[in-house]
Amino acid sequence: MSSSSPGRPPSRTGDERRSRFGTVLGIPVPLVLIALIAAALLGLQLAGALEQTTASRSRSASTSSDSLGGAGKNSAGVPVVTEMSLGTEVQRLVDTGTIQPMTSFDAAQCLREQGVSESILIMEEVAWGGEETSGWLLVHGPMDRETLRANGGIVSTTVVRPTCGTQDDDLAPAENRLWSGDVMIGAL
Repeated sequence: MSSSSPGRPPSRTGDERRSRFGTVLGIPVPLVLIALIAAALLGLQLAGALEQTTASRSRSASTSSDSLGGAGKNSAGVPVVTEMSLGTEVQRLVDTGTIQPMTSFDAAQCLREQGVSESILIMEEVAWGGEETSGWLLVHGPMDRETLRANGGIVSTTVVRPTCGTQDDDLAPAENRLWSGDVMIGAL
């Protein structure tokens, strides 16, 4: 037992010695400071890692789609399209608004031969599949390109041989069709 005399300060107990640094919500201040420093260092590390990851992803995306001889194009610069990459290619065409003139065949006549009455929105010369068969990618639908770009939606897509719709076409319409189906397009 400790007794204190009237002129003498009370003696310090163990609790009073521990509280000389103070507490924050019952946690000693030095422990709070260590936790804050550790959190700041971890945050800096995560921010640096995120910056590196997004910077390398941006570089790889721009180099593959922007270069003429990049991935997805043959030596003539024509996109090589497969069923797996068809949606991406159609989305790229809708986003860029690219349309090529009908130089080698009558695309409207070709679609009529295929039994399609919709208007052509976008078309592009492509190399189809692993064999890189020469063809045309025709995007058609009931809406116009501007509506498609603004709202997105489902469009019909047909990949045909270049002989489709021409005078010297000896193939049946089904033989001219390399692929036909629908593609979901996102809005810009």
